[in-house]
Amino acid sequence: MPMHAPIARAGRRRVKLVATAALVTLAASIAAATAGARTTAGSLVVNAATPPNSLDTVQICSLDDISLVAPLYATLVKHGRKPGREDQSKFVPYLAKSWTITNGAKTYTFDLVPGAKFPNGDPQDAAAVKYTFERALKSGACGSYFATAGQGASLIKSITTPSPTRVVVQLSRPEALFLHSMTTPDMGIVNPKVVEANGGQEEGKPNPWMAKNSAGGGPFVLKSYDPGRQIVFEANKTFFGKPPKVDQITVNFITSDPTLLLQARQGKADITFGLTKKSVASLKGNPAVEIVSSPSAAWQLISFPNKVAPFDNPKLREALSYAVPYQEILKNVAYGYGTLYFGPYSPAMPAFNPAIAKPRVFNLAKAKQLLAASGVQTPITLDLLIRDGINDQEQIATIVQNIWKQLGVEVNIKKLAAAEYTAQLPLETKTFSLIRFDGPGVEDPAWLLDYDLRAKSAFNTSNYANATAEKLLDKAHVTADDAARQKLWDQIARIWIKDTPRIPLYQDNYTVVLKKGVKGYIYGKVDWNMQDWSK
Repeated sequence: MPMHAPIARAGRRRVKLVATAALVTLAASIAAATAGARTTAGSLVVNAATPPNSLDTVQICSLDDISLVAPLYATLVKHGRKPGREDQSKFVPYLAKSWTITNGAKTYTFDLVPGAKFPNGDPQDAAAVKYTFERALKSGACGSYFATAGQGASLIKSITTPSPTRVVVQLSRPEALFLHSMTTPDMGIVNPKVVEANGGQEEGKPNPWMAKNSAGGGPFVLKSYDPGRQIVFEANKTFFGKPPKVDQITVNFITSDPTLLLQARQGKADITFGLTKKSVASLKGNPAVEIVSSPSAAWQLISFPNKVAPFDNPKLREALSYAVPYQEILKNVAYGYGTLYFGPYSPAMPAFNPAIAKPRVFNLAKAKQLLAASGVQTPITLDLLIRDGINDQEQIATIVQNIWKQLGVEVNIKKLAAAEYTAQLPLETKTFSLIRFDGPGVEDPAWLLDYDLRAKSAFNTSNYANATAEKLLDKAHVTADDAARQKLWDQIARIWIKDTPRIPLYQDNYTVVLKKGVKGYIYGKVDWNMQDWSK
C-alpha cells in the first residue's frame, strides 16, 4: 500500500483547519496556471525496473505503479509542494478549482474547472466525478479503499451533482483522511463513456481493457503500451491545466539491474528509477548524472503469515527478527540509503517515537533462545515471495534464507511477476511471507494502521490481529489533540513491537538518477509530476 520524508503533523490537526475554513482556493487563479505555455519541446526517456501490474486506477496498489499512472488522470485536488518534494500538509486545486467543507466537516462541495474536457472532447465534469466514485466503490480493489479513505463504504453517505461543475460528497461522519484520499491517482477522474464502451465496471471484477488503456484527462495521454516492456506518454493537447513541458515521455521497463546501470552511465536514459542501491552508489562522483535521494515514509519489510501455524506464535516471529543482519543489509543492500528502526512507523512518519522504536540487532544466540522458548519444533518451511524487478528483494531473500536455515527454517524463495505478486496481497489468509516495499500513500498513522493493523483489512499483508490495538486506533480516529493522539500511537507501537507481526528491515531513501540537465523532478509519494520534467 500498497509504498517519504518527515512532514508536519497533519492528520487530525488538519481536520480542525479544514473544517473551519469556509473556502479553499489558490492565490493564483486557474487561468494563470493554464496561461503557461510548454517551455521545452522534445521528449524524455525514462528507464524503470518494475513494470506495473495494471494501468487501471482502481486496481493499482503499489506506490510506483500509482505514480506511473498519475500523468494520465486528473484528481480533484493535489498535495502542495516544498523544495524538492511534495508537501502533504497542504492541498492545492486541480480539477476542483475550489472546495468548501461544512456541516461539521461532513459535507465536501467541490467546484470544478469549467470547460475541462477529456481528450476525445467529452466533458470532464461532475457526472464524471460521480461515476469515478461509483466505479471505485464497485471495484472492491485498491480504488474502493481510496474512495473511502480506508473507512469502508459506509463513510460515503451520498454523492450529488447539483450542476455540471459542482459535486457534493456527504460523509456519514467527519474524516480527516478524506481530502488526502482525493489526491491519489487511484481517484483519477475517468471518462464514463469510454469505460462503459469497453466493459464498464462489474462488481468486484477487474476490467481487462482498462488494465492496458487509459480513460483519463490528465496532462498526458497514452500513446502506446506494451505491457512489461514500454509505455509512451504524449502531451494532452486538450488538458485544462498547465501543459506538460515536453511532448513525449517514453518509459522502458528493464528488470536487469546491470542493464539499467549501464544505460544510466551511457546517458541513454534521462531518468532512471529502481536501480539497486549498490548501483546507485557506484554512480557517486559521476559528473554525467545527479543522484536524488529522498528519505521516505516507506520501508522494506518481511511479512509473516500470522494466521498460520507455526507463525501464529509471536515468540517464533520474535526469534526470526533477531536472526536478521540489519546492519549488513543496510550497508550491502541499501548502501546506506536508509535508516534502521523497529516498529509500525518509520522515522519519517509523524507518529514515530525514537525512544520506543529502537532498531533490533542481529543476535543469533538470542534467536535460538527465543525459538526454544516458543516450543516450535523444527525443521519448518516458509515460502518467501519477492516481486520480479525489485532487485534489492532478491539480495535480502538470499541473506535471510542462509541465516534462517541455521535455525531450522527452510526458506523457499519464489519470484513472481508483478500481476501475480500483487494478486497475493489481498488474499484473506496468507500462507507465505513477503518481502515488500511498502508505505502509506498518505503519511498519516491512521491511514497506515487502517489497512496495516485492522484484522479485516484485505491489505493487512501479515494477517495481523490484535483487538486491543484496534480499539486504540478507533480512539485515535476521534481524538483531536495531537499530544493525546501521540500517546495512543505509542501504545499501539509497544503492542506491535511485542507481537512482531513482521520485520521492518529499514526505512528507504527513495533514489532516482537524473542525467545532467534534466529539470523539474520532485519526490512525490504517488505522483512523480511528469508534466514538470524537461531538459
